Amino acid sequence: ARHDLRRHTRQSCSPIVKIMWCDTSGHDKFANATALDISETGVRLKVPEALTVQSCVTLRSENLKLQGQASVRYCARMGTTFAVGLEFGRGVRWSPVAK
Repeated sequence: ARHDLRRHTRQSCSPIVKIMWCDTSGHDKFANATALDISETGVRLKVPEALTVQSCVTLRSENLKLQGQASVRYCARMGTTFAVGLEFGRGVRWSPVAK
């Protein structure tokens, strides 16, 4: 069994997250990603194309009240899309809305 090494609990979610990154050719790329789950320090997204591990991504989601930079920690094929794990950059934190 795989051990969960995360420092913070993840919560399932499904809002759209707008992302921007530079591809390996240096071109700006934009996509609407779907958040699969989120924690205080990172988010897992479903994206339409592969992202380079350790590359920088700018993300924004009004629903999650999230905006800023994140780094790609992993990218894995998920059917016709990709699951990407992002770690938030300095100063970016997510906190659940109190119910």
